[in-house]
Amino acid sequence: MKKIIYILIVLLLPVSFLKAQEVKKSKKELRLEKQEKRKQEVKEILFEKAFVFTPTHAMPLGGGSIQLNYTFDAEIKGDTLVSYLPFYGVAYHVDYGARTGGFDFTQPIENFELEEDEKGYVVKLEVKNKMDLLSFTFHISELGYATLNVTSTNRQAISYYGTIEADKE
Repeated sequence: MKKIIYILIVLLLPVSFLKAQEVKKSKKELRLEKQEKRKQEVKEILFEKAFVFTPTHAMPLGGGSIQLNYTFDAEIKGDTLVSYLPFYGVAYHVDYGARTGGFDFTQPIENFELEEDEKGYVVKLEVKNKMDLLSFTFHISELGYATLNVTSTNRQAISYYGTIEADKE
């Protein structure tokens, strides 16, 4: 009886070991397929000019990283920028009676440029907001991780780190 059990264990052990390796291989393949799908999605939403940037951190000029909640975003809808981003830093000129301290506006996009580079994509756009000229530069990886640099004529520059997703509408 002991010999039969020993023989079964010896015969079944390599089979179970091979199945464990197959599971690991399929997980890797699934991850690669998911990444390829994400790369294609990012490329499509950038060329359609329909995406939402959700920042997780803000990096003001001369300051440390500030963690943000998920209520802030910058949304590109064709030729329109809907921005609801916080601002931390020095403002050189503020409109009289202004109640918002951040980049909270909806404006048409003046210039829009999309370039591919070896690390992903670069999206540059300009917006005029009252007396301020704002330049938004997105550096976006193939998987949708992004850095947004905002320069302004009336405020210090600021950077945001986050991700982009498809526009939900």
